[in-house]
Amino acid sequence: MTAARTAFAVNWALTSPRLRFAPLRRIGRLGEVRVGQPRFLTTVVRLPAEIAERLVEAGSRLARMQPGHYLYPAESIHLTVLALADAPGVEREVEAVLGRRRRFAIDVRGLNVSSSTVFAELHPRGPGLRALREELRSVESHEHPAASRWLRRRLAHANLMRFTGPLRPSALAELRSLRRASFGSFEVGEVEVALTDKVLSRQGTRTLGRIQLG
Repeated sequence: MTAARTAFAVNWALTSPRLRFAPLRRIGRLGEVRVGQPRFLTTVVRLPAEIAERLVEAGSRLARMQPGHYLYPAESIHLTVLALADAPGVEREVEAVLGRRRRFAIDVRGLNVSSSTVFAELHPRGPGLRALREELRSVESHEHPAASRWLRRRLAHANLMRFTGPLRPSALAELRSLRRASFGSFEVGEVEVALTDKVLSRQGTRTLGRIQLG
């Protein structure tokens, strides 16, 4: 088992019992997520439409068990490469780094859970994503603590649901049935630089550039 698979398995083992036996802290209604207010400078990869639609269908299965949580639309499902510091010259440096990186493939398989989201596990083939993130570290945002940034550089995921309250046991059981689901594979050939809100909503995202990988 790879390090990423082990980390995701440990996350599930630690997080799912907390959601089952203890009330989830209230994350807030959609309005409190500040959809439509661009606040974060970031680099993202949008998942191909066919894979995103499969993830939306999986999220819809959970939503039927428990309506009311925020379900990402297909066009907003994405991989965050790295959150960026909002500083002069950042975009030029990002473009220079991306311009010398090559394409890489990612497998999308298995749903997992955090304290606030349901996400798909993304498993890059080879070191391409890790190397790209390491090259961008000099312009990385310090929004998250150092330990969290370290982990985010090593794992990849795509959120498909954001909680607005406690997760019911029935929804958690449905999520467990999707732990080993396969949603396909894709090649990363383009990275988007964007100023966006928390959920990459259409109304809250301003694309600053799209950079092709070699």
